[in-house]
Amino acid sequence: MLQIRRVRPEDRTEISVLVVSTFGQNNEHRLIEALRDAGAVALELVGIMDGRIVGHVCFSQLDVPTGWWALAPVSVSSAHQNQGIGSELVRYGLDEARQSRAAAVVVVGNPLYYRRFGFVFGGPAQLASPYPEQYTGLYPIDPATASASVALRYPRPFEEV
Repeated sequence: MLQIRRVRPEDRTEISVLVVSTFGQNNEHRLIEALRDAGAVALELVGIMDGRIVGHVCFSQLDVPTGWWALAPVSVSSAHQNQGIGSELVRYGLDEARQSRAAAVVVVGNPLYYRRFGFVFGGPAQLASPYPEQYTGLYPIDPATASASVALRYPRPFEEV
């Protein structure tokens, strides 16, 4: 059975191994570490099965607009993929974003995957982003964000990794 909880300092090494093995390279791990060092992490969650971390998700605070979060990255161990673990982590994280009164969450990813969580791609909001517009999705929490016209500015670690 999957347990989801917030990241603890003692989880970091296991998370690093998971993230690097999931993506097959070090960029996402370096991004997470840099976001932590910059104090830009809004929320980090792990999924645990049989006492082992099998999934991880990181949400960071955007620099602009304030009160908006970015979802990235999501990692699930190869042995546990396609079992709904990543989906559960994303859903749990979005619920935490609502409870934390975040105004909105953005994601850069596959629209077919992220629409199932309520992310809108190509909707009425006008989001200027350093990432491809067709892959930038908005999860509006505050109703006013659904039609916002904003230039997204991610924390500096996104530019450095």
